[in-house]
Amino acid sequence: MTPPSERPGPASSPELERCLAEAGYTPPLRALPRLVRALGELPEDSALLLERALARAGAPALEAAIVALQSEPAASEPRLLGLLARGAALADASSTVPESLLPSLVAALQSALGDSRKLAARALAKLGDARAEAPLLAALDAASGAERKAIIDALGSVGSSAALGRLESLKSLETTDSDLERRRQRARLMIERRLGRDDVVIRFDAPLGRVCRVALTCRSGLAGLLASELEPAFRPAIRGPARVDLEHTGSLSELLVARTALDVALVFPLPARDARPVEQRIADALTQPDCLQALAAWTHGVPRFRVSWLGAGHRRALSWALARAVRERTTAIVNDPNEAAWTLRAPPDGLGQLQLVPRLVPDPRFDYRRADVPAASHPTLAAALARYAQISPADVVWDPFVGSGLELIESARLAPVQHLYGTDLDPRALLAARANLEAARVHAELAEADALTFTLPAGARPSLIISNPPMGRRVARDGSLAELLETFLDHAARILAPGGRVVWLSPLPERTAQRALKLAFRVESGPDVDMGGFTARLQRLTRPS
Repeated sequence: MTPPSERPGPASSPELERCLAEAGYTPPLRALPRLVRALGELPEDSALLLERALARAGAPALEAAIVALQSEPAASEPRLLGLLARGAALADASSTVPESLLPSLVAALQSALGDSRKLAARALAKLGDARAEAPLLAALDAASGAERKAIIDALGSVGSSAALGRLESLKSLETTDSDLERRRQRARLMIERRLGRDDVVIRFDAPLGRVCRVALTCRSGLAGLLASELEPAFRPAIRGPARVDLEHTGSLSELLVARTALDVALVFPLPARDARPVEQRIADALTQPDCLQALAAWTHGVPRFRVSWLGAGHRRALSWALARAVRERTTAIVNDPNEAAWTLRAPPDGLGQLQLVPRLVPDPRFDYRRADVPAASHPTLAAALARYAQISPADVVWDPFVGSGLELIESARLAPVQHLYGTDLDPRALLAARANLEAARVHAELAEADALTFTLPAGARPSLIISNPPMGRRVARDGSLAELLETFLDHAARILAPGGRVVWLSPLPERTAQRALKLAFRVESGPDVDMGGFTARLQRLTRPS
């Protein structure tokens, strides 16, 4: 057989020239068989450009490559499999890969060419089809070197408990090959992540059974309100503008009385700095008995965790090193970045504390949420507004910018108020608010109306106006925000009942405070609250009695 370097190059065509010269070019269907045949005839750099262009053609190009595997010279096989390996990744986002792709790749595991067997294993890893496990295991015995590593990687992607047992049996076979051992450990971790995922859930009503340090976080500025929610049942200590700590022996549900909390974390100290790598020190803290017992208490099934490196991005290499270090110590917890019930917040220098955060999805505090609209309040923010408003059973409450209705619902959660009203100019917001109010079993009267002119029916007067007013890009960009807020305060002064109050988040607190003082309101300023890129101040503006 003539070596590829000595065969004549492929006949040029406009489609081939465009594949090699134009980034992003997708060749037409009619040219695919000819271009696929050219893969084995081009120099390596040009073949790579052609492979990328063909992969953009999707399933038809893969079908042409599968046909070519049966007819082209054996020397072309690795490049055709390279195209199939690239195209196999399409299975992640599309179901249009050819049905013949899997059997073609499985057959290539028996190729006479080592490079072809290696590329077939890589393609099967990308395809992610569990049916590939058995042929991969069968090919493992005869494989060595780079081919064996590719098969091990593929088993990590598609394997089950059978592959896990085989990987364990390989542990002592290649003690001098550190790269193979690293791949074996990684494949084992990937399989363990997949096994048993469906059985893992957070147990909200189970007690810890021992004293644990717990940190509750909130939006920056709301720690005082968060602490007030936890008193007197707990003895919370404010640790910063966004964190409250306490000691707890009971259930997660008991802590979720705090409706302003974004999350809850179990806190464990890290050992002092020493000569060991960061991942070893973190793994020691994470696998200590107290930590494992707490995780087990609040988890049904084997606890799974993902890693969030505090202020340090993904740190993939460090995450894998930590996963291996944990696996060396215990199987009582599993690292799983895709479907984890827990998030491990860890400092990348390994100093300070670990925080283990249970996944509150769905969050039982806010299970009434059925719909949302852009720029609507987060429920913990709505809860903060309602708490700051000091809701009374005698209140008549109006939200002039009702959005998805969360401020009304959270107000009703604190006291059985007399009446609830909500208005908005956006019909979509009113639809969302109705859906959420119905799910929460809260009655409110909603109307499509302008907040600057609306008055309550039958001459009623609100005693509380509560709102997270518009403060998004549009009103900020056109300069209308200050005018909107000040004009609304003028209207509020006319319609509020004596002693009534406006409770809101003001993005222009000095302007709104000055206007309120001119209108004879008593102004009480709360904390500046992080709104994601800017702050707004909690204000309670009270009309004279």
